This record gives sequence, structure tokens and C-alpha cells, in this order.
Amino acid sequence: MKKFVVPFITVWVFCFYTHQAEAQDRFAGLHLDFHAGLRDTGIGRFFSYELIDSMLSITKPDFIQVDCKGHPGISSYPTKAGNPAPAMEKDILRIWRNVTKQYNIPLYVHYSGIWDSEAIRQHPRWARVNADGKTDRNANSLFGAYKDSLLIPQIRELATAYQLDGIWVDGDCWMLGPDYSTEAVKAFKKQYGNIPVPRKPGQAGYFEWMEFHRKSFRNYITAYANAVHAVAPEFKVTSNWSFSSMMPEPVDVPVDYLSGDVAGSNSVYSSAFESRCLALQGKPWDLMSWSFAWKNQSKATKSVVQLQQEAAEVLAQGGGFQTYWQQNRDGSPEPQRFREMAEIIEFCRQRKPYTFQGKTIPQIGLLYSTYAWRRYETTGLYASHNQNRIKGVLNLLLDNRLPVDILMDHQLGERMRDYPLLIVPECKQMDPAINEQLKKYVYNGGKLLVIGAEAVAPFAKELRVQLTDTMRKGYGLFAGFDKQIMLTHTNYQTFTPEAGVKVIGQQLTADDWRFATSHHLASVADYGAGKMAGIYFDMGDFYDNNQNELSLKLVESVIAELDVAFIAKIKGSAAVHQVITQNKGKLYVHLINTGGPHNNPRVLVYNKVHPVNDLTVEIRDMVKPKSVRLQPGNRELSFTYQNNRIHLTVDRLDVYEIIEVD
Repeated sequence: MKKFVVPFITVWVFCFYTHQAEAQDRFAGLHLDFHAGLRDTGIGRFFSYELIDSMLSITKPDFIQVDCKGHPGISSYPTKAGNPAPAMEKDILRIWRNVTKQYNIPLYVHYSGIWDSEAIRQHPRWARVNADGKTDRNANSLFGAYKDSLLIPQIRELATAYQLDGIWVDGDCWMLGPDYSTEAVKAFKKQYGNIPVPRKPGQAGYFEWMEFHRKSFRNYITAYANAVHAVAPEFKVTSNWSFSSMMPEPVDVPVDYLSGDVAGSNSVYSSAFESRCLALQGKPWDLMSWSFAWKNQSKATKSVVQLQQEAAEVLAQGGGFQTYWQQNRDGSPEPQRFREMAEIIEFCRQRKPYTFQGKTIPQIGLLYSTYAWRRYETTGLYASHNQNRIKGVLNLLLDNRLPVDILMDHQLGERMRDYPLLIVPECKQMDPAINEQLKKYVYNGGKLLVIGAEAVAPFAKELRVQLTDTMRKGYGLFAGFDKQIMLTHTNYQTFTPEAGVKVIGQQLTADDWRFATSHHLASVADYGAGKMAGIYFDMGDFYDNNQNELSLKLVESVIAELDVAFIAKIKGSAAVHQVITQNKGKLYVHLINTGGPHNNPRVLVYNKVHPVNDLTVEIRDMVKPKSVRLQPGNRELSFTYQNNRIHLTVDRLDVYEIIEVD
């Protein structure tokens, strides 16, 4: 049997994977890990060459990432540089390498970096020391011997002895914390002088203490990336979540790509947010979705359609997409999942010609203030903290079918003027220099929307309003607009407009229009050649937890008053997200069906998304197109063209379709 099967597979592999040999893209991939521990004594027992051969022949990924060393610090292969699991029955990493090489598939490994519990158990002096003076049981110090004694030698082993293609370093930036070890304190004082080391936020020097650790972490990535590149220049390195929403800074270390893993709940919105934080960082990037939902102390595998929705949010931004599937305790993958893996990869591959490495066309720029994040919005280093406000505002805009990019401080510069609308989302205090740039942008013809009770204060003069009293924090606000009244418990600000300022919405003292006050919810004013609008209560966190029609309609009305000339307008269901990109000289309008209870905390998984019917689409184009098609499938769409506008209808949107304008 074997001598007939193997030649057939070899020929088939050559035919199918020729295009992959040319591209080597991190586009549609698979990630598998199981975080081996000291109790895992049967690694390799049910693992075989034939099983992996079957998996790859069915799934056909562009790349694959597999277990190597998880958070416990135990390696699932017979490492000579690290700490191998006891009594391994097979070298499963060697088998992974042999089969993936046969299929010409790049092989990466999942490797836990700062988080290595076994290294600390064996070498307590390698550990980080926390503010309470106690040794951390899981996190290694950036200033100890761990990096040079274990981390770098093991990554070099993977690159050379196993000839792998790259590494996905987990447990890194989000595991970082202030280090009070003797070595860390000594390094800090060498840089900042002999000053007291702060122990908690608010103490003198705390900002400098945190910045010192952030810089030290970037030096740490630089050291291990340079060390492996010195012996294997083509080996690709990333540190999970580096230069993402958790680390909103310019890429200044030699990582080869960016990546992160979106956890198992509310993943459609999370994928939309995290994609936008990576898309403009100037590096190849991808996002990983967990294939399983894990909440309410329960776990279940997501349906294919759930994962397709998450993939759509990533692909539309130009990134690659991978799904995370767990390995069994012996390291073997689960064969019953191979067909689901294949279905998701095929969904991505069908859309690759219209999405991969495409660039969004500037429409709305949502500001992510690195300045505010560093100073006011975090007491930690690099982690997902205090993001609900910007996430909620993004969700509010996306649910209004608006195309949005996220812009960090370092991404503004000359790019600012490319956006017809910029939005400040509830920043407590942005960089004063950026505030002045925004005012100049509006004065020269731009449109700016400032959202939030605190955020409006620096722009009160340009908004042409007088803030009439102290901002109210957490008060019950009855917001009234478009015949609706909604009670919110949020921060809000009252204001008095100057003559000629347009006011929108009403503040009330009760759930009754008879109790309307003279105070409003929003304002729009001319400023120079542009327009500036303010919404005077915090919306993001509230909307993130309480989706509602009033907030959608209010934002829609304010943006309409700003008179922004968007490229495309979509009318129909609210369960549609829009992205506009340019790729290979063509314009693409991406339509994503976000139906289904993906953000319902009481729903673990679901397996049906109802199609959206009869979406009307208007696309601004100065030249009548040669054709308009719906991709994938190359289906021609009938359209009319009048006054530089393309008008068409999309009869049915199942999950993710792309309008191609040529």
C-alpha cells in the first residue's frame, strides 16, 4: 500500500504547492499548541507522519505554527538548550518539519518568552521582582540571565538544528511588569540618577520608571531578534501583540512581522479593532482567531461561519488570518477538525486576490492617542487596558456602516490631511502639539468630531461654545434625540453655544419630553475653512455594553452636518461593516455581515448567520467604470452612473462579499 500512496502524494504536492513556493505568504494559516508540562510523559504517542500528511493534504495552509514551548516553560521536543518534557516517545517537531518541508509549507513555532515558569523554578534569580519585593513565579526579568542563557540559545537551536521558518513569541509584552530586582534598579538609576524608585502610580518618577521598562523591553526583543538573524537571516521573528493596540508605538525593533491572537468572545468586534491597530504599522501582519469560545466557565468549538466573520474583518484590512486549534496532550492534532480548518482556509484563499496587502483609502481616522495612553489611561506597561472607550466608538461608527482607520500619534503627520474626517474618541488629554495640529487641519478645510465630556474642553474655543459648569461624572443623563429618550450613566458636560452654532439633541431631567432642558447633546460649528463638531457625553464604553439606536442616529446626524464626502454610502441593515481599499489599481468596497450573537455574553457559539438582503450602494467615482463585479465569483453587477455616482444593489450578503470597481 505504501509504495503506491507515497508517489501519488509527492506528485500532487508538487502540482498544488508550486504557487506557495513562490509566495511564502503568511496569509491563510493554522496555529496549534498545547503548552506542554512536566506531567506530559506521552508526547508523540498518537502522533505520526501519516496523520500530519493527511492534515496538510486536506487543509492546504499557506503556513503553520505548532507547539514548541508554552507558558509552563517545558518544551515539547528534545531540546538541548531548554527544558524538555519527560519521557517523550517521538520528536514531534522533527516530524512537523519533515512533512511541512515535503509540502513546501513554512513552519513556525509557538514559543513562550518572558513567561517561563520552569526556568524560574530552576533559576529563581532569573525572575522578575514585583513591587511587593516578592519573586514572580512566572515572569523572567529582562535584566537577568534568562535571555542569554536560555531564550537566545533555544531560538537559535530552532532556527538551525530544526531549520524552521520562524517563531511566534507568546507571553511577552502582555506579561511585562515593573521589575524591582537589583539589576533593574541599578540600570534605572544609571540612566535617571540616584532617585527613589516609585512603587505605585502617582509617585514621583513613575512615568519615567514605566518608560524605562518599555524601552528595556524593546531592547530585549532587539537582542533576541538580532541574535537569531545573525545565524539564520531568513528566519522570521515576531513578539505576539508587539506594536498593536497593546503597544501603540512606532515599530523600532527588528521584528519581521506583527501578529496577535484574538480571544474567544466578542471576536468579530475585537478582530475589527485589532486589525485596524496593526494595518498602518508598516509591517506584514496577521491576526489569529481562537477556534473555540471560552466563557462562562465553558468551552465549545466555534462554527465555521463564526470564524469566517472574524476572518472577514481581518482580510478586509489587508492582513493574513490564522485560526488556533489545540493539540492533544501527546501533541497530535484533532483529525475531526481538519475539514473545518480547510473550509476556513478556502474561504480566505478565495478572497486573497482582492484583499491581501490591500491599502485602505483614507475616509475616517479614529485617533488612538499614544500620549494619553502612556500618561493617563494605563497603570501598566503593555496590555489591553482601558480600551473600551475607543472600542465602543469604533463599534458605533462601524455599525453605522462607516469606513474607519485607527491612527496612532506617530501615524498622523502628513497623513492627517488625507482624511476627510478625523475623530477624537474620549481622550482625557492628548498631546498638546497634536491638538494644535488638529485645529490647523480644521482651519485649512478638514472636518473634526470630538466625542466625550473631557475631550471637548481643549477645543471649546474652536467649537464656539462656553462650557457652563463642571463636568458631571457618572451622573444619570436622559439623552433625547429623534423622538427617543435614553437614560445613560456616564460623564457629560453642559455647554452654551455661540450664535450660528448648530445644536443637536437634548438633555432632559426625566424620561419625558416635557422635562427637556436648554442643554444639548452635540454641536457643529464652522472653523476657518472646515467644520468642527462636539458630542458632550461619553458614548464609547456605554455603547460597547449597551448597543442602542439613539447613539447610532445621533452620530449619523452629527456626521451628516459635517458634510463629509465619503467614497461609498451603504443603506440597509445595521449588521453590515464597510471597508474601502485599493489593491492593484482597483477600488474595492468590502461588505461584512456582522449578524449573529457574537457579542452576546450569554451565547457560547452559534452556527447560523441570516443573510442581509437588498443593500443599496452609492459609490463616488469621477469616471464611469468599465465594470462592477461582486467578488469572489466574478459576478457582474448591474449599475447606473449619474453625477459621478455609481448606484447599485447587492441582493444578498451571506458573510463577506467585495464590490470590485474597475
